[in-house]
Amino acid sequence: MDRRTYVSTIGSSIAALSLAGCSGSDGGDGNSESTSTPEPTYEVDQEAPARLKLLSVSGPKEVAFGDTIEGDVTAVNVGGEPISGDATIEFVHSESANTEPQTVTVNADGLASGEEVSHSYRVDAEYAGAWAFEASSDFYAVDDTVTSTVSVLPKQGSTGESIELASGVQATVSDMTYEQMITYELPAGERTLGDNTAHAIRETVSDNILLILSVTFENGTGEAQTVSKDDFVVPESSFVSQSAASRDGTNAVGENINPGQTYSGHLIYAVPKAKVDDLTLGINLAEGSAVADIEIPLQSPGGFPEFEMANIDVPPEDVTGDEAIVEMEVENVGDSAGVFKSILEFKTPDDPGIFAGYSADTWYIDSDGPYTQRIPAGETRTIELVTEPDSDRRWDYRTTPFGAEWTFEAVE
Repeated sequence: MDRRTYVSTIGSSIAALSLAGCSGSDGGDGNSESTSTPEPTYEVDQEAPARLKLLSVSGPKEVAFGDTIEGDVTAVNVGGEPISGDATIEFVHSESANTEPQTVTVNADGLASGEEVSHSYRVDAEYAGAWAFEASSDFYAVDDTVTSTVSVLPKQGSTGESIELASGVQATVSDMTYEQMITYELPAGERTLGDNTAHAIRETVSDNILLILSVTFENGTGEAQTVSKDDFVVPESSFVSQSAASRDGTNAVGENINPGQTYSGHLIYAVPKAKVDDLTLGINLAEGSAVADIEIPLQSPGGFPEFEMANIDVPPEDVTGDEAIVEMEVENVGDSAGVFKSILEFKTPDDPGIFAGYSADTWYIDSDGPYTQRIPAGETRTIELVTEPDSDRRWDYRTTPFGAEWTFEAVE
């Protein structure tokens, strides 16, 4: 008997199915003639044990998040003995190893030598990104014409729409603004005198702007949930961890929300100004995946605030009285209104003594800040910074932003 042997090209127990397709070739007349996808082929070896070969997995190659994927799977026994048991194909999310694969069962039990089996399958596009059909070790071989990958496109959401996160918490983006700077609250006693609370300022570099998203979270689950920054992504941006203390609420990330509780806070990102026209907020539902499952288009601001110091009047070298006043003129040279924020820092080079509540040569933040002023585009406003220095010693002061510095001595 002439023995015909099928040579397997699969070297592992789990085989990723290869992409099928055939490109066109140029004829002598210069016209491009395309060829159709070749049909699967096989040879049966009657003297070999049972061998199941996957011939085809048909179905759509591009779907939307949440869709159901339906198609047909065909296999053949290229061995000489009947197949014992069914075979499985896994539908695997290539973007995240934490996603449970879905299983397609091929009803191959009892399949005779040379006999084909074909039936339908049904899987779900649970998450966006690339998915692939992977044949298990139940298969002896996979035909080269089998196409394995499916691209799942993200669903389009909108502001004002309630979207369920992976935790079961409902998130609604209600508003968005762009600012050049934000203030955030420091822990009590940090960089202040005594137990006072001060604020620091987070600025952006000149080609970036801060995107501040107002988001409401509603926990309808039966247990406490924590808002994670991994649930959200703004492409080509960086997440800002500090809280926006000058606004209603704080940065929402890290907030623990009890069952039945509703919480409103902010998601803050530093984004390139050149990218704001096509900006989206992505929501990730698959753990460990960087691909957004839902995308919310964000409105372009049409302009940005940009602040410059036009002038500053500082106290004389010798200050008498209880207060030292600094007047800073700030101009918004941008093309959109914005809120300017400033803090005042101070230090003394003199040793204050063991009973003082501060140290020499240490910058402290004036707890009366931040000093804020909304400035329309093209206009100038005066910011008044007031401090009450201890007398009979030298004081160094500086502002944030701009870094303007001056020195005076408080005298009685």
